[in-house]
Amino acid sequence: MSHDMSESRAEHGGASSPDFVERLQAGDELAFEELVEEYRERVYRVAWRILRDDEDAEDAAQEAFIKVYRNIQRFERRSSLYTWIYRITVNIALNKLKRDKFRRMVSLGDMIRRDESPRSNPARAAMGSEIARRIGEAVSTLPEKQRAVFTLKFYEELSHREIAEIVGCSEGTSKANYFHAIRKLRKLLGDLV
Repeated sequence: MSHDMSESRAEHGGASSPDFVERLQAGDELAFEELVEEYRERVYRVAWRILRDDEDAEDAAQEAFIKVYRNIQRFERRSSLYTWIYRITVNIALNKLKRDKFRRMVSLGDMIRRDESPRSNPARAAMGSEIARRIGEAVSTLPEKQRAVFTLKFYEELSHREIAEIVGCSEGTSKANYFHAIRKLRKLLGDLV
């Protein structure tokens, strides 16, 4: 982040300040740049974990920010800005899954910590890559809502209350989807657990 951007965030309070949404709704381009900077990686990560494809996740993240930009006037503050952006991202990713029945599966191998290179510990890297691949394949077989809830709970460590707001269901439904996802994953990955 540039020095000018850092100064501006300090001056305006950043994406968590009370007046941030007002700045966005007033068409402040710097505020939108701050928003993208603040949430870019998290939005991409959520999209990737649902779609399992780099290009699709990038497209979904970009589409999410475009939708936020176009619809910021409709944001009514019934949830946090963070929750609203995640809801948009999850919906876009789920819709993409429905449209793209022949998507290619990408393994989780590239999500393993980058500092654990195969040269430093080849056995650990191979085992980690295989486990990550199997988990990724198992998660990709879950029904869409269960996959979304599992991704947000397990990987993003969100509460069921937050997940319910994002996915558009009750907290109980979020818990039930997570429970069923875990049960299915245990069956599929029985030898790993």
